[in-house]
Amino acid sequence: MARQGNSREDKDDKMIWLLGGYMWLFIHRPFEVWPWLGELRIERMYMIATILYWAITVDKQWIRNRLNVAFVCFWLAMLAAWIASPYAARGTPTVENYFKIVVFYVLVVSSVRTERDLKLLVMMFLGAMGLYMAHSFREYLCGRYVYRMGTARMVGVDVTMSNPNSFAATVVYSLPMVFPVWNYLKNSRFRWVLAGYVGLATTCVLLTGSRMGFVGLCALALIVVLLSKHRVTVILLLAIAAPLAWISLPEDRQNRYLTLIDPSYGPASAQASAEGRWQGWRDGVKLWKENPVFGVGPGVFGAATGSKMQSHHLYGQVLGELGTLGAVAFGMIVLGFFANYLDLRRICRQEPDLHDSFSARLIQSVTVTVMLLLLMGLAGHSLYRYTWLWFGAFQAIAIHCLRIAQPLAALETVELADGDTAEGACF
Repeated sequence: MARQGNSREDKDDKMIWLLGGYMWLFIHRPFEVWPWLGELRIERMYMIATILYWAITVDKQWIRNRLNVAFVCFWLAMLAAWIASPYAARGTPTVENYFKIVVFYVLVVSSVRTERDLKLLVMMFLGAMGLYMAHSFREYLCGRYVYRMGTARMVGVDVTMSNPNSFAATVVYSLPMVFPVWNYLKNSRFRWVLAGYVGLATTCVLLTGSRMGFVGLCALALIVVLLSKHRVTVILLLAIAAPLAWISLPEDRQNRYLTLIDPSYGPASAQASAEGRWQGWRDGVKLWKENPVFGVGPGVFGAATGSKMQSHHLYGQVLGELGTLGAVAFGMIVLGFFANYLDLRRICRQEPDLHDSFSARLIQSVTVTVMLLLLMGLAGHSLYRYTWLWFGAFQAIAIHCLRIAQPLAALETVELADGDTAEGACF
């Protein structure tokens, strides 16, 4: 029996590493950095191999969570909007790319069941992001950037999400994942690595010149201050770091961010860009009124409006592309994330010892990321981002781990009350 258990654990470990490897391929996208790799179709071949391994060897168990229902409703709404769309052919790439992420969600939710595996997967996510940012920063130092809106702007090293705004958003959304890992890693040496990650991420976002990325960083800093037990220390660190970061920025980047409060610091195109975000909302509402049930179809906002541009507004994108059905399903997803957070609070009220567990911290961090997605969605078309599904899987598994740990924590409390020890009972 021991050999069987070890064999099963070995297979599960291999699956986690396969999932982590795919996260790196998806984020860093080396086949876009080096085109000759693209000709080998390594992402597709890697995923096929992962699916085969999952189908044949992994002991699968579906994690139950309300997000599963919400995501399925969204997938059905998306498919219905695509089928009913007069621009279905143009929307096909969006649908195909999105359902690749759906496949990964299914693999994660059916394969990862323990907090140990979840920790490893989240750390591999941060590792993939760290490599992606480091490579992009190196390329920036070597002169790779774009000149837009009167300023030189850092870009991602890939192609798909290299746009300064997309790159900045990707980095900002990853930052809350540092908090549960920081709490878990007690070794100060590893914490310095995480501190370096935060410093590199902040530098990358500031160099992109993305105003919404800057707003996301500020919002995240405010949330950290409000939630931290060491509020005074955090405020002092921010009071020191923020001015240093600001004066180290090139003047064109400083002027770019100052346009948030005074448009005269930037060119007219910067103000037009900001106004275009609200135009995305207005266009989305217009498309919804014309196609109230299904919308115009996923990924065809520009074709439907004749502007050849994406909506640059999450809520306009939802209404315009997926209609009422999609908006309701999207609302279910958002409510699912926050309902999971409320479940966390209930569990921690019953078992306070679980409050500092990795799973509890991860659920909090995912909720923070969702808040950032909703805020930065005012200036970005992030509806089909992998972040919703990946972080949804993280949160669903974390809730599952807490529910398993809850009776164990209660048993530990009873044993301690009786004078017995319960070392290592939970984690």
